[in-house]
Amino acid sequence: MPSNESSLPMSSLSSSSPTSPTAGDLPGAVASFAPVTPPPRLRLSDMVYEQLETMVVEGRLAPGSALPSERDLAQQMGVSRPSLREALLRLESRGLIVGRAGGGYLVANASQPLLAEPLSQLMSRHSKTVDDVLEMREVLEAKAVELAAERATPEDIARLAQALEALEAAFAAGRDGRDGEGDARGQSLLTRVPELDAHFHLALAEATHNLVLVHLMHAIFELLRGSVVDNYRAIVGHGADLAELIDQHRRIFNAVASHDAASAQRSLHEHLTFIRNNSGDVDPA
Repeated sequence: MPSNESSLPMSSLSSSSPTSPTAGDLPGAVASFAPVTPPPRLRLSDMVYEQLETMVVEGRLAPGSALPSERDLAQQMGVSRPSLREALLRLESRGLIVGRAGGGYLVANASQPLLAEPLSQLMSRHSKTVDDVLEMREVLEAKAVELAAERATPEDIARLAQALEALEAAFAAGRDGRDGEGDARGQSLLTRVPELDAHFHLALAEATHNLVLVHLMHAIFELLRGSVVDNYRAIVGHGADLAELIDQHRRIFNAVASHDAASAQRSLHEHLTFIRNNSGDVDPA
């Protein structure tokens, strides 16, 4: 369907986790919805549904992002509220959006319960799966950084830069005890920083513009986030340098921003090797 919509960055995604970054931590964007003119023999609500469905599938409406109010959305799309409401109810029945407390809708992460939840349960029962997650990351992210280096737009690079800056700022605040938490170093460096780390890697996947890879990474985001949190705890337990871990993200970003695919892959490999070498079993605190 022809459309003059502008793209919605997927990195506006917010995890449902209570430690999810706030809007100030991660890049955000406002979706642009095109006016809808139905062709002959098609209902207006069908065209509204198709536009919104396409935006979800293509990632311009990210899982967890909020749709505008019915009034604003109907105005942007140039349709009546009854036609819009019919399309929204159809999207909800398909599991593409979910109602939220207080009214309105959020874009659903429909595949997450099918993938991430069973895998998380499996990880809790079998310690070997921790290594398996790292191997999975080596397979997926090696290709992701290559594609990101080749395909990243200026907008992608700006979002990656913002995600990296949020990560570096949170690390510096936690390291120096400037984040206001009671046990700043223990809390921030092992909760907030790994959360932002996971979002940086998600932003890398989004810069590939590979729809299947992007949706897969969103589906397993909770698994990725949990793995990164565990990695940070193990790295601290091993006495390894977290500053080096954070610097590795800067090197990955520089390679992607320079469109140097080989350097991006090399930097990612060094990053994951560092994690592997410093994430073995340690005595619990």
